[in-house]
Amino acid sequence: MKITIRTKLMVGYIAVLILMLIVSIFAYITLVSVSRSVNQILVYAHKYDMVDSLRQSTRQFVEVSDSLIRGQIQNIGYYQSIARDVEKKISYVEKLRLKDNEKDFLKRIDTEFNSVQRLTEQSLKWTAQLRNVNFADVLREIDKAKPILLSSADGLYDEAWRSLDTVTILADKDMERGIWQIVIFSLIAIIAGVGISIYISQRIITPIRALSAAAGGVAKGDLNQTVQRVSGDEIGELVASFNQMVVELKTSRERVEKYNKELKTMVEERTSELERTKEYLENILEHSGDMIVTATLFDEIAQFNKEAETILGYSKETIVGSKIEYLFVDKNEYKRIRKKVIEDGEIYGYETKLMKKNGDVVYVNLILSRLKDKNGNTIGLIGIGRDITGSKPC
Repeated sequence: MKITIRTKLMVGYIAVLILMLIVSIFAYITLVSVSRSVNQILVYAHKYDMVDSLRQSTRQFVEVSDSLIRGQIQNIGYYQSIARDVEKKISYVEKLRLKDNEKDFLKRIDTEFNSVQRLTEQSLKWTAQLRNVNFADVLREIDKAKPILLSSADGLYDEAWRSLDTVTILADKDMERGIWQIVIFSLIAIIAGVGISIYISQRIITPIRALSAAAGGVAKGDLNQTVQRVSGDEIGELVASFNQMVVELKTSRERVEKYNKELKTMVEERTSELERTKEYLENILEHSGDMIVTATLFDEIAQFNKEAETILGYSKETIVGSKIEYLFVDKNEYKRIRKKVIEDGEIYGYETKLMKKNGDVVYVNLILSRLKDKNGNTIGLIGIGRDITGSKPC
């Protein structure tokens, strides 16, 4: 079965996703556990706050009721508000999730609170005579109930504190255990993910590097390069294509080298033939009985044969590159016939006067034509002239 690069990458990607999913599951479990522990802490913290508030209110109630019975204060409304506050807090704490020993403490608090409240309210109804008679007995009963009430409140407070402390310690342990689990599985996932990535990348990069090195050798001209095919995926197919390409390049180079040798021989033969033709044409040009002058489209003299040197007295070396119109006695005449030649193509048997180097005038029968390249574009002018000065009357 052919396994493509895409399949390999998908397998690696799925493996990494599975590892990440496992880590996420452990993280979720840890978060749920921590959340549950936090909720428990909040519940027990609330219970602790209510119990502590009840303890404080109970202490305050005992102090106020004792002062009220002894006649140290007369503010009955203040006492009643504190008593109602204690009743409400006892009622609220009863609704909390209490352990059995905590319920026992709360029950004793309720009992002793009711006892102290009953005795206090009873003392408020005394006359002066009844107060003198019952004061000592009531005070003894209150002194007997007061330590039980306060110790019960303290006991309930201690139990609430121990419960909160225990829950907090357990929450810390759960959180620490969860963090270690996340760290350990994260490290495992990272190491496994890196290992998978390295394995897949090596399976892809190694043949690519081999291909790159071989391609560099081919670029330098070494067509003996080959790459071993180690997989059946797209890179394996690329390696096979590269090897086939090198074989074809080597064959093509051998054909090109053979063709170049043949072409070189043909070029040398053709060049030799062209040299002979050029030499032949130059001999005709130089030894022609007519004056032959060529000029560029910018009217600069390009060729000046021996007959032209003889008739006009200029040497080829000094005249080439000069303006051809300076050879004419009438410069405007040259411009007219040049225009006609450019438009019509040529002029035959045109008689004109040229200026020799020494200033003498020579009559010339002139043929002026356009010079064209192989594409038919005009590239200059050629003039062929014959000296007819002798046929002119003196």
